[in-house]
This record gives sequence, structure tokens and C-alpha cells, in this order.
Amino acid sequence: MADQATAPQTETPAAPVKRAGRALALDALKGLIMIVMAIDHTRSFLMKYDGTKEIWYADAIYNPQVWDFVSRYASHVAAPGFFFMMGMGMVLMVESRKKVGWDEHKVFVSFLKRGAILILLQFTLENLAWFERSHNPLHFLSTGVLSTLGACMILAGFMMRFRPAVVAAISIACLAVTTVVIHNLQPEDSKDLSLITALLLVAGRSGVVKVNYPIVPWLGVTALGMLYGWHWLKDRGRAYQHALYFGIALIAAFCLMRAVDGFWNYRPPIDGTAQAFLQATKYPPSLSWLSLTVGANFLILWLFWKGEALVDKFGQVLLAYGRSALFFYIVHLHIYGIMSLFFFNRHETILSMAGVLWLVGLAMLWPICAWYGKFKAQQDPDSIWRLL
Repeated sequence: MADQATAPQTETPAAPVKRAGRALALDALKGLIMIVMAIDHTRSFLMKYDGTKEIWYADAIYNPQVWDFVSRYASHVAAPGFFFMMGMGMVLMVESRKKVGWDEHKVFVSFLKRGAILILLQFTLENLAWFERSHNPLHFLSTGVLSTLGACMILAGFMMRFRPAVVAAISIACLAVTTVVIHNLQPEDSKDLSLITALLLVAGRSGVVKVNYPIVPWLGVTALGMLYGWHWLKDRGRAYQHALYFGIALIAAFCLMRAVDGFWNYRPPIDGTAQAFLQATKYPPSLSWLSLTVGANFLILWLFWKGEALVDKFGQVLLAYGRSALFFYIVHLHIYGIMSLFFFNRHETILSMAGVLWLVGLAMLWPICAWYGKFKAQQDPDSIWRLL
């Protein structure tokens, strides 16, 4: 996928930070996102349904088993990380391509191609993996994270020409519109969504099409990544330091929003447990859920920045995954999809054999991701391989 973006996406800049010109903290965050995402997909492919509900029209039911709840909850950093880091990576790519002589039009065409490839991969290789598990051909009609990333990349490509203040306004508007729309719907409305409403604003089903990641709210997160990318280009040390402050502020905001119910929550806690307090709505992302998960991404980024020397010395697995994010994403789905032909529905907890199979899949991915990352880095900026 794009040169160095988060799971599925764009690339980090050519400007040097450590040897080989890589921003290690960014690559390490992307690698960690891939790992926690993989454990969640292990649950999807290999475990029995655990009753978790994170969608706007259902009560926020959670898995009471602590480790299963934690394994699912840790994966929540993945989706906002994908979109945020994609927005940031697009900004950094513009800067790096300008240094090798690309003009504005050529950069935009590259974003258009990358976005189209992501959408194509959704309806071919990704949905094929889910079909391997379900054997339901309707899975080929479902949208997912890749198709929404692709749509957001194309739209964000247009937004690259805007001033940061305009991008900030677009981000706020996207999140606000989604919040208003959801609060004006009733749970029974989920049974009769138009395709346009589902694709743009409201997660759920429209006929046989399933939408988990509507475009508008996730474009808002992509725009936040663009803003942080511009901040990072001005002074990366200061931007990394500010990641700590942003993270703390956003997590504090989450705690306040869950303690005092309001428009920022689509569904209040169903009981007084810690799990219920944490179980904010993901589909589409509520403001409270985004505050926690984007805040967590900021804190992890800051930690990796502070520990870049350790990452450089001991974090080669993280870096291999992070530098081949889209490749990892597609391949890991098929690894666990093939495993599901033999192990599906046989595990009720992540502490069973499912956890072992998650680690087996990661071990298989390490050498091929390391190879692919090196291969892609050697290609010309115009190469089709740099789009993957």
C-alpha cells in the first residue's frame, strides 16, 4: 500500500530521522496497530461470537470475561490509527514527493490511484478472506475499512490544497454531522437505511450491503491526521512532545464524557461496571469513543518516540509489520481465514488455542513482511509496488 502509512495506507516522509531515513516512532506505532488488529481478527475467524455490541442502535453489551474484553478493547486503537496515520502520511508524502520533483497534479493522481486500489482490494482480496470463513457470497458486497480508507484518501487528496484552518473546520463538521444524524434516529430505523445514508453516515445494513465504516466520520479522523502531519513537518520534536499532551487531554475528555452522559455518547453504559463504562460506540464512532482511541494513539506514539533507541535495537518485528502495513493486512486475513477452515468456532476464549494461533500467524508474517518492506523501499517512486 502506500509507502509507509498505517495499516493500510500512506507513507512516512523521506526526511531522515534514524538510519535509512525512517521515522521509527511512526513505523513502530503502525506495527503495533497491526498486531492488536490481528488478535481481534483471530477472534473473528476462530472464536465463537461473544455477544459484544458496539453499534449505535443496540445496547452496549460487552464480554464479561476480562481477557476477552481486553483483547477486543485493545484492538480499538487500530481503526482510528489507520485513518489518522493515513491523513498524516498523505501530508508527509506530499512533502517527500515535492523533493523529487512531483507537482501538485501528479501527487493528487497518485492519491486517486491509491484510493482506487484500496477500494478494489476491499471487494476482491479482503472480502474473499471473509468468504473463506463464512462461505456466504454476500460478504463480497460488504464495505469495510479498506474501501472507506480508499474513499477518504481520494477526498483528502482534494483537501490537500486547503489551508489547515479549512481542514480543521471540515473535520469538526464531519464529526458533528454524524453525531446529529445518529441522535435523530431510532433503533428501529436501522432496519430501513438507504444505501447512501449507510455509506456516508450510519453504520449498519442497507439491504444486503453491510457498512461498518461510514465515510463522513472517518474522513473527520483523516483530516485530524492531516493537521498533525503539518504540525509534525514544522517541528517533529515538538509535535511528538505535544502527542503526550493531546493524549492525556483526550483520555481525560473520554472519562468526563462517559461520566456525564450527553450527545457525545450514542449509548450510555448498561450497568455500573468498568467494562460498561469503557464500552462506547464504535459503529459509527461516537465522540467519546474517538476521544479515548485517538488519545491512546497519541500516547503510544509519544512512548515510541521516547524509546526510539530501544525500538531501533529491539523492535525489528514492529518495524517490519509497520513498513508493510497493507501487505500485512491482506495476507494476515487469508492466513487466519485458512486457519478458520480447520479451527472455526472451536474456541470460546482468547486464552485458549486461539491465542496460540494468533501468535503462529504473526510468526508466519514476520519474514515475509520484512522481505516485502525491503522490496518496496527499493522501487522507484512511480512504481506500482509503491502504491501497495
